Amino acid sequence: SITFSGTRHEVVMEFCGPEAVAAGEELIEQLPDHEFALPNQLVADATISKVDHRFGAMERLEVTCVLLLLEDG
Repeated sequence: SITFSGTRHEVVMEFCGPEAVAAGEELIEQLPDHEFALPNQLVADATISKVDHRFGAMERLEVTCVLLLLEDG
């Protein structure tokens, strides 16, 4: 059997204001197909695990991403 060595990372990003929220929405859309370039790492999985979108005078979007990195080489 094959054994892999790697790490799981959870990243929480907050986007405040209409322009930033639009950028956060673009991140959500593009993350699954994004090609990562990390030295000595392979991104085995990149997912959005949580989204909290709040409207109002100060629109805000909080996005939680989970990345599974495997050692490459």
